[in-house]
Amino acid sequence: MAEGMVSFEADIQTLTQMRSRVIWPNSTGPWIEGGLEDLMVHFTYAGWMAYSLGCAMSMILSSRDERLGQAVSEMMTRMIASFGAVQMAEIRLNREAIDELRKDRIDP
Repeated sequence: MAEGMVSFEADIQTLTQMRSRVIWPNSTGPWIEGGLEDLMVHFTYAGWMAYSLGCAMSMILSSRDERLGQAVSEMMTRMIASFGAVQMAEIRLNREAIDELRKDRIDP
């Protein structure tokens, strides 16, 4: 993980089956499994952690169902905007591209 960055990762299967984790400098949190409500609470925690540490925050969402992933992505983007985010960018990758990115250890 890049120094000065908090990352929120989520793997979305269905609206009731999701898992997420928070990665911050020098530490990685456990995967938390649950539904959409759990994802929102965990994301709020990640935002608070980034704010407390004075770090930027990245969000990585993955889903095999493109429409579901896009719907959750749009919801999370609205939530980020309501938090008062200064800058946002979106990059879409398929599962193979994400795996290749991680394997090559290239930071997005």
